[in-house]
Amino acid sequence: MWFFHNPGLLGINARNLLYIRAYNPKKAVMLADSKIKTKNFLSARGVPVARMYNAIYNKKELQSFDFNSLPNSFVLKPNAGYGGEGILIIKGRKGGNWLDGNDEIFTQGELERHISDILDGRYSIADISDAALFEQRLIAPEMFRKMAHKGLPDIRIVVHNLIPVMAMLRLPTEESQGKANIHLGGVGIGIDIAKGDMTYVTQYNRIIDGLPGFGEVKGIKMPHWEEMLLIASRVQQITNLGFAAIDLTLDKNMGPVLLEINARAGLAVQVANMAPLRRRLERIEGIKVNSPEKGVRIAQDIFGQKVEANKTIEKPEKIVIGNIERVEVIGRKENAKIIAQVDSTIEKTILDEGLANKIGLDDTGKFKFNLADRRVTTVVNTADLSNGKYKMIIGQRDLRDFLIDPSKKVSVAPTESRSLNEPYITKTFTDKDLEKIDQELYEIDSKIKLLAHLRPVNLKEEHTKFLVDPKYNPQFEYRDLTFDPNNLYTRIKRIEFPDTPIGILWQKKAGEIQRKIELLEAVGTDHFTAKSIHLYGAPNKHLLDEAIEEVRAMPTKFPESAKVYSAKEAKRIFEKAIEDYGLKGWSVKIKEDLVSDAIAGKKNTIFIREDAKFSADRLKGTIAHEVETHAFTAMNGALQPYKIFQRGLADYLMTEEGLAVYNQEQTESSETQKKYWPASSVIGIYTAIHGSFADVYSEILKYGFDAERAWKVAIKAKRGLEDTGKSGAFTKDFVYYKGYKIILDFVEKGGDLKDLYYGKTNIDDLELIKKVKGLKAPTYLPSHLRRG
Repeated sequence: MWFFHNPGLLGINARNLLYIRAYNPKKAVMLADSKIKTKNFLSARGVPVARMYNAIYNKKELQSFDFNSLPNSFVLKPNAGYGGEGILIIKGRKGGNWLDGNDEIFTQGELERHISDILDGRYSIADISDAALFEQRLIAPEMFRKMAHKGLPDIRIVVHNLIPVMAMLRLPTEESQGKANIHLGGVGIGIDIAKGDMTYVTQYNRIIDGLPGFGEVKGIKMPHWEEMLLIASRVQQITNLGFAAIDLTLDKNMGPVLLEINARAGLAVQVANMAPLRRRLERIEGIKVNSPEKGVRIAQDIFGQKVEANKTIEKPEKIVIGNIERVEVIGRKENAKIIAQVDSTIEKTILDEGLANKIGLDDTGKFKFNLADRRVTTVVNTADLSNGKYKMIIGQRDLRDFLIDPSKKVSVAPTESRSLNEPYITKTFTDKDLEKIDQELYEIDSKIKLLAHLRPVNLKEEHTKFLVDPKYNPQFEYRDLTFDPNNLYTRIKRIEFPDTPIGILWQKKAGEIQRKIELLEAVGTDHFTAKSIHLYGAPNKHLLDEAIEEVRAMPTKFPESAKVYSAKEAKRIFEKAIEDYGLKGWSVKIKEDLVSDAIAGKKNTIFIREDAKFSADRLKGTIAHEVETHAFTAMNGALQPYKIFQRGLADYLMTEEGLAVYNQEQTESSETQKKYWPASSVIGIYTAIHGSFADVYSEILKYGFDAERAWKVAIKAKRGLEDTGKSGAFTKDFVYYKGYKIILDFVEKGGDLKDLYYGKTNIDDLELIKKVKGLKAPTYLPSHLRRG
């Protein structure tokens, strides 16, 4: 047939390289490959799915499983099955046996053997051990029952960029033994995306005349069509699969129901629609879609059968670039700003292999880079470019959104290398320009809410499990990002910075913001620890040895406080301190679900955990930490000419937390165990990088800390991971100990601690900070500095 020679046809290799590798993150693929995780994840977000009755995960559970607990009809599936293999439809009981969809009898022994095969991985994608799940048996509407041979039909919708691109109805046949799988002999019927009308009928990759046993189907409308398109687009958005096949069905009572998602969409849908898939995918490349509703409207506008040939849609305006351009390459380990060559004569982008190793290029070749104000996601080749002038050559495939002007000169930022002869493009910045830059960075950083995103949503449940079994490694779940990373990346790239002290500080902050976003994008993935280290650093062996030496000197007993303050009592004392210091606009609130006992929030609020307890001395130390450090730097920052001083300069946390620990030490008159908490965090994080949650917990107990402290160290070090049984860590909390050491060194060398109170600042930037025009001397200072 002429169709198979069509150059717009998408083949398996092109699908894998251009769409699966480039658009489907490993984390999203792993979710799609597990039917159990998929259903739990999506049903919690309002997507209609079949009810799951039970699951068997191993042979031991199979031996003790009560089959009488199952309903009379159900569907038995492998959790990680592929292509419909291993699915068994049970429609009822007959005596003590089971009756499948083809009226064949299954004894309990036969059912157990089938489940055993599933557990052994006979039907799994990767041929590894699997789980068996029992699901609700869905009943097709009358129309579908007439068209299908015994089994349940399904509707496959291929989605890319939130736009449903192509769809088909898959019908079970006698040859496919009641399963709606094309490769088993099922029938595929194309569906007009715009109207939901059935079009061509195919079987064994050939067009056939009408549906066997039914007749002509062309023009029959799919019920609930727009609702199904919206579900498909929304599922792609929720799961973060850039290219996916969403399999739905219609139940006579529930309407549209999700069956599964497929990260490796098959290609038979092209035959059923007599249309090349690659051509459709290329037509929507670069279109900005911000909602499933918009994605469906676009699909219906441009892929309807009658209008597809001529209909066009407005795409984003193309950006003019030169033959040489400044690029930021984004890796797992780090980012790098380089000068790249633009060469439209080569198809695929090439990255220097040395640079690829340095930044941590994904093993699949999947790669992101920022060019002009666009983020490009692609797959690159690597080669030795060390003898050339450029470390990256951008090929034709990644230039679709750009126009090339050979006369355009590259603009090099002040902090970048001047290895090229092109002059800098300079700009005069007005006060209004500076205000806009400051405000834009402030707004972008405010959207991220890093720690809130890292708090597991099931923390209480997992804590309860851990209390029952301290060897248990919690399995954490996290909320979806509340911001669009690509939008924030683009906003950052559009900012031009002046070549001044404040401009350099802003530019550093922009880099830190990008590292924060990358960290949150990596939550639950194997890249999370590397991204955390890129943002905060991590303890080395020398720092670990210092921390261990310190905790080994910790007393076994501490003086007992005559008075212990509850959270409510502590709240009143905090409020009195705030009033005495004249901190207008600040408040104190009690909060149930804090990890820390007390914390100064970004919105002029001190939060105290509901069940926190404080000795008199520790309460004074906590006020020194939260009020005399965090609140004071925020208030002083608010008095400066730029908001960045209140929000925090790049990497300010090491300085600020070190200063907070120092102030706490100056205030507390007696020794408490809290003095050793920063050292315990170093031990915990070092252990977490190499071990499990349970390893961290037991290690902290070993050094004499109580169970509550051991839990806190473990939870803080392991947040950001889903399976805490794996090695890896959120490394932030080691900054307390390292920062304290930096402050001690600063004081020992004659540094003035008042210089650290201009706002939330980084000690490494003091020279630049003091050169910022309009900088005001600190107003709020702790008592031990005011005395000086």
